Amino acid sequence: MLKVLIIDDEPWSRQVVKSLGAWEEHGMQVIGEAEDGIEGLELIEALHPGLVITDMRMPGLDGVELLERLNRQYPEVQIIVMSGYDDFVYLKQAIRSKAAEYLLKPVDRTELNHVLSACAKERERQRLTGSPLMLMEQSLMEHYLAYRQRIYDQLLALNKPAVREELEKLGRELEHSVPQHQLEAMLERTSRDLLLLAGEAAKTSGMDPGADAGTTDKPWPSVQAMVTGLAAHFTELVNTALEQRRNRIRLDMAEVEAYIRGHFHEPLSLEGIAAHFLVTKEHLSRAFKAATGDTVIEHITSLRMERARELIAARDLPIKDAAALCGYEDLAYFYRVFKKHFGIPPGELRSEK
Repeated sequence: MLKVLIIDDEPWSRQVVKSLGAWEEHGMQVIGEAEDGIEGLELIEALHPGLVITDMRMPGLDGVELLERLNRQYPEVQIIVMSGYDDFVYLKQAIRSKAAEYLLKPVDRTELNHVLSACAKERERQRLTGSPLMLMEQSLMEHYLAYRQRIYDQLLALNKPAVREELEKLGRELEHSVPQHQLEAMLERTSRDLLLLAGEAAKTSGMDPGADAGTTDKPWPSVQAMVTGLAAHFTELVNTALEQRRNRIRLDMAEVEAYIRGHFHEPLSLEGIAAHFLVTKEHLSRAFKAATGDTVIEHITSLRMERARELIAARDLPIKDAAALCGYEDLAYFYRVFKKHFGIPPGELRSEK
């Protein structure tokens, strides 16, 4: 995941950006927020984001100074700048600082996601310069990507034999297809790539990655040595996840409810919550219903509706924006759910005031 930091002195503006971005679709994760440039630099130092989205008009260290510091101290960090129509000075500084894009406020969902997509593609292009794909012919590249996807899927399924089988098949393919003079570089890059893949699988399913992946990121004397080393590392990863799952059979419902409250405005599903807590969706569903009297989906919907009512009635937020901030991309669907929940369409809330 590409880590993203949002810097803006207005909390509402930060929340709008967070809600409008299709972060998972672009392989991104918002890992922090700052309300000025000074706090932003501190978080950049601590969290190491790959992408910074920043406003230009801020108290203290403003956007111009922040861009200069970023360009000097963190040239590898991608930058997206936000500001108003009349900020020509800021636009010139954004250009000088090689910002990926300059977005006008209020931020538009389509424009934001277009820029995020471009940033993701550029980061992937940079990543692939050290990828095993750069050393592969087209046919081997296609096969490798297929093996890679199957290894990822079996890691998520916690299927140790299947992971080992795919690694061994990949090993035989590399032995057969890679020239001897390229083999050492290929094994090093392949190992690094698959270790990163395993880390992504661990984060996706809520696993503790366990042992440091770097312990097996080293030169390999042979294909079989790499297969054996990676298989051992992945087995340890899956064993750790299985042990966590056994220990989580007794769910702490207060912890589950707290997680839902913190994420109900995001795309959230029964399957995703179950994966986070390393239990089956059936077990989560039964335990949650027994503890609260509601299904998980009913609980999520209730939280979203109460938040939507507050945003529309108390804050006079446009209905479309309120829907987006509550996790609803489809406005028509939001209208149907709102009316079913409250008995009136959202527009009537304002007429009742």
